[in-house]
Amino acid sequence: MEKRIFGQMGTIWFTVWGILFIITQASHVMCYTCKPGFESYTITFKVTREQLRQGMKLGKVNFTDCTKRTRFLFRSDDDHFVVETDGTLMVKRQVVLHEGHRDFFIHSWDSQGHKMTVPVMVLLLGHHHGNHNAQHHLITLDSGNNTESATDEAVSIIHFPKSAEGLRRRKRGWVIPEISVSENERKAYPLKISQIRSDEDQKRKIYYSITGPGADEEPVGLFTMDRTSGILYITQPLDREKQAKYMFKAHAVAEGAGRAEEPMDVNVIVIDQNDNNPIFEKSTYVGEVAEASKIGYEVIQVVATDLDEPNNDNSDIRYSILSQEPTGTSSKLFVINEVTGMIRVNALGLDREIIPQYTLVVQAADMQGRGLSGNAKVILKVTDRNDNAPVFTQPSSATDEAVSIIHWVIPEISVSENERRDYPLKISQIRSDEDQKRKIYYSITGPGADEEPVGLFTMDRTSGILYITQPLDREKQAKYMLKAHAVAEGAGPSLEPMDFSVIVIDQNDNNPIFEKSTYVGEVAEASKIGYEVIQVVATDLDEPNNDNSDIRYSILSQEPTGTSSKLFVINEVTGMIRVNALGLDREIIPQYTLVVQAADMQGKGLSGNTKVILKVTDSNDNAPVFTQPSSATDEAVSIIHWVIPEISVSENERRDCPLKISQIRSDEDQMRKIYYSITGPGADEEPVGLFTMDRTSGILYITQPLDREKQAKYMLKAHAVAEGAGPSLEPMDFSVIVIDQNDNNPIFEKSTYVGEVAEASKIGYEVIQVVATDLDEPNNDNSDIRYSILSQEPTGTSSKLFVINEVTGMIRVNALGLDREIIPQYTLVVQAADMQGRGLSGNTKVILKVTDSNDNAPVFTQPSSATDEAVSIIHFPKSAEGLRRRKRGWVIPEISVSENERKAYPLKISQFKASVAENQVNALVVKLSVTDGEEPHSPAWKFQIVDGDPGKLFTVETGTNKQEGIIKTATGLDFEKSSTHTLLVTVENDGPFAAPAFTATATVTVTVQDVNEPPVFEPKEKLVWKGMDLAVEGDTVQYTATDPDVTRRQKVI
Repeated sequence: MEKRIFGQMGTIWFTVWGILFIITQASHVMCYTCKPGFESYTITFKVTREQLRQGMKLGKVNFTDCTKRTRFLFRSDDDHFVVETDGTLMVKRQVVLHEGHRDFFIHSWDSQGHKMTVPVMVLLLGHHHGNHNAQHHLITLDSGNNTESATDEAVSIIHFPKSAEGLRRRKRGWVIPEISVSENERKAYPLKISQIRSDEDQKRKIYYSITGPGADEEPVGLFTMDRTSGILYITQPLDREKQAKYMFKAHAVAEGAGRAEEPMDVNVIVIDQNDNNPIFEKSTYVGEVAEASKIGYEVIQVVATDLDEPNNDNSDIRYSILSQEPTGTSSKLFVINEVTGMIRVNALGLDREIIPQYTLVVQAADMQGRGLSGNAKVILKVTDRNDNAPVFTQPSSATDEAVSIIHWVIPEISVSENERRDYPLKISQIRSDEDQKRKIYYSITGPGADEEPVGLFTMDRTSGILYITQPLDREKQAKYMLKAHAVAEGAGPSLEPMDFSVIVIDQNDNNPIFEKSTYVGEVAEASKIGYEVIQVVATDLDEPNNDNSDIRYSILSQEPTGTSSKLFVINEVTGMIRVNALGLDREIIPQYTLVVQAADMQGKGLSGNTKVILKVTDSNDNAPVFTQPSSATDEAVSIIHWVIPEISVSENERRDCPLKISQIRSDEDQMRKIYYSITGPGADEEPVGLFTMDRTSGILYITQPLDREKQAKYMLKAHAVAEGAGPSLEPMDFSVIVIDQNDNNPIFEKSTYVGEVAEASKIGYEVIQVVATDLDEPNNDNSDIRYSILSQEPTGTSSKLFVINEVTGMIRVNALGLDREIIPQYTLVVQAADMQGRGLSGNTKVILKVTDSNDNAPVFTQPSSATDEAVSIIHFPKSAEGLRRRKRGWVIPEISVSENERKAYPLKISQFKASVAENQVNALVVKLSVTDGEEPHSPAWKFQIVDGDPGKLFTVETGTNKQEGIIKTATGLDFEKSSTHTLLVTVENDGPFAAPAFTATATVTVTVQDVNEPPVFEPKEKLVWKGMDLAVEGDTVQYTATDPDVTRRQKVI
């Protein structure tokens, strides 16, 4: 009773709320314009405890992309936190808020693929952010103190931070730069990736260890550390898609009584490799487009995801439409947004009466459209109105109300196989219009409902909604026939059960498969053009009479070429191979090998290959038999000579085993009963039982598919024994050759190559060689690799700065224009493809670092201006009377300029001024600083005084820092002889220039400072003779004294 009342009230409230909802929505639309993004510019989560445990929920981040979506992909740049798709922020790994807060960023993306970012702070209540002084420890990277042998690869050595108190205590935290390791490294393991050590190991013995996830926690043992050296190893290849970052702690403990360093956090980042193809959410999309749709109308959106690293070229997907069937009025009736995957109408001309349906093949390719790819099919049904879900109908006559037998029809219900959505999945709703008058209960019966496969289809009892509980597989069952039942509540009539069918829509999820992986045929050398040689047959498990199974055959290659590369042609529909040209000659080329492809979607879809070996004959050959001399007298002879040609079997045979591959018999079996057997590796020796032989017929079988990469040839012995007293044939050696299939991609020796190229490199300079190997058969198309450069980033002055030798993999400079100062690094994506470039492929990344060349001339500098070259400033002499008079003349020092200066004009002239006291030897005059555009600066400079010093009064030499010229006096200068000296100084690099460059010049004006020198007597000595009776105060001798300071007014007393 309560339920019934609630149902009635629910109907009333539903109506009321529906009206209110419409009114609310209308007003909302009128006043609100949605803008994608986070709810706030910054988000703060306040917590009450310093230590945040794993799994703790801190709150929610609100984000919208202005669609109906409520769940989004979020990414935190702090691995200690994770954001659920509903925006819940959760602690992923234990966090201790030592500083009272934790800052990081959260990212998400809107419906157009635009990245949105918000800063986030986790704040401890009671902590005032910004009132603390952070101390930073120095982390040094050193590749020179490697304790391993010189043959080891150099890795970074990470030192524990220094402390004045040694190992005794550590108050503040510290950080090591992240260690990066490429995923899927193909090297010998354990692989050395870094070395962590304390500088205390210079004083005492230190023991190292690591703890945490990947060390002593799951995955245990992935990382190990040498106890004495601190060398860090990985024990197996990493997988970024499994885990992108590892965080553990490094410990250093002193031997004896020494205390440990504070444990140090170590982060290992797994570098992404492009090892995942984009995958569409559905293999087939079904949509509708009205025939009157305007250009730009959005029809349907396809979505593909890539498991490689987000925000990386490896997962940067671009969409494109590969084909449209049928063409209709335009081959481009639809276009796709390459970023969002939204398909729009691109041209008028849709007409449901002419073409009711279009099929598009859409591709999603990573690396911004240049990398690995995946395809999906989009079926667009052209409509002229919106169709309602099918309903049960019956005559609408009042007199028929009680009639229990009512005629009703439901059209077939179509469901795509392999649907990748949540289950149970609603596929239709079946109802009677009687439910307007009374309560109707619905149910279904039949195969897939209450019969096997039970429960595949279910129906809601009250609403008639039909569900599937799991994905369907058309290849398993293409159609389900069910009955729908409708029963009125109480004494009401039951509708006649209604038959309805569910059709499983085919997806192109099966490659064509040839009946044989290798066909062997014969063609006479005299065969005429058109002669039918052999027919190949491939089958496709997808729906017959459908594009998905509509196969077309083609010949991909012919080896050897012979007189023509098209000696044979194939009927694309029947697979019959015919002779197409004359020129077969068994004596010249006894055998041809064709690679034939079968592709569905009329040749544009999924494909499979087979090999066809055509032996050129001049007669019909019989099957191999045991033979012996046909002489009546030799009948009892037991030793007979016989030979069997090699038996060829393709690897990876996809047929039921045991599989017959040959028959070996003796012609004696025409006269008596012969029993056959085989011995050797693969028979009664390891791998035992791979080959078996029927005892009575000599038929040779393989019991499982062969793998050429495991073993390419098997050597066996065949035995034939006559029944009773008959002779035994001499055992015969025969071999089984495993024919190679192209089942291995080329693999580069390194996933990332790093090389250097000098910026002055000439065209043709060999930079680096990449090498890929293919496990398929050597000297075979399957392993015949060709190299190519798929992309170069950035483009620089040319998109083809580098070329690669397609055979050797040597990368060379192809154009001038490298400049380290503009673009210091280029990244190439290089492909290696077998089948001479047409087959399976593998990619690698080549990082080329542009190194500096000595191609910049030096420039004198002085600290007078941060932006301009230093030049002299010459002042007019001062005067107490200003401009009114000038009694004395004045002199400007000579200014020297080199001819042929190749610089930008107008050009400032480098001038230096200096002064030095006279009479000083080896006195410092001036230091001339120079620089150039090189990095690092040139190691040494060569200075010369080329003019202004005929008397060799000065010397110039390069300073100890190698970046300056020091001018000194060679002898004492004489102010009285010359009060100024003007020197012209040049500087050039002490090493050769990579490109033509010129020396730099500077003028140095040296002012000699006058020194007050004593008077000089002339002569310096006099011999005076005077008598003993010389009078008091009489003149004894007279001297003449002069003052050398000519500019001084001095009185000699």
